[in-house]
Amino acid sequence: MKKFVVAAAGLVMAAGGFSVVNVSSAEAQVQARGAPRGSYVQSCSGAYVNRGRLYADCRDMRGNMRETSIELARCSSEEIVNRDGRLACGRFQGDFENGGRPGRPGGGWNDGRPGNGGWGQSSITVYRDADYRGQSMSFRNEVPNLRNLGMNDAISSIRLSRGSWEVCEDANYRGRCEIVRGDMRDLRNTGMNDKISSLRPARSGGRW
Repeated sequence: MKKFVVAAAGLVMAAGGFSVVNVSSAEAQVQARGAPRGSYVQSCSGAYVNRGRLYADCRDMRGNMRETSIELARCSSEEIVNRDGRLACGRFQGDFENGGRPGRPGGGWNDGRPGNGGWGQSSITVYRDADYRGQSMSFRNEVPNLRNLGMNDAISSIRLSRGSWEVCEDANYRGRCEIVRGDMRDLRNTGMNDKISSLRPARSGGRW
């Protein structure tokens, strides 16, 4: 049995947003990045705070990832939720972003260097099961070894927010590699099912 290092963040549609699954694990990860608690953590990824605003990528009811932010001062007494891909609290709704968000404090995803998988560039969400089910993780940076995250040789479907990604059978982008340019519901049709060990944003025009 493969050991799970990072807990799953399953998504379940509910009226007005998403229901909560595995709250303790997801909130622990968000708290480590300085972001506030809330049910949004179950359907949003990459949450961080910059100058009083919470930024995150949230999945809408169509399954698309949307860049969104909200002013935390408006949510002092309300829980922050994901409302169809937009951060919201009570009657107040946040804003959609278009790749122009500020960098995460201390560098990270948007440290200003090209080709670094930063905010405003592509992101990928991988799933343990086909049809976008099971344990899922979202990435904006290259991942040279998925073993460290408990997803090595365990990916069966993929969703992209934009751009293209290179996925490889071996760690450090070795072995057979393929370029993913869109959502893939079932990797069994590609020969890469349960075989991906590393992945990274593809350079313009295809491979690295």
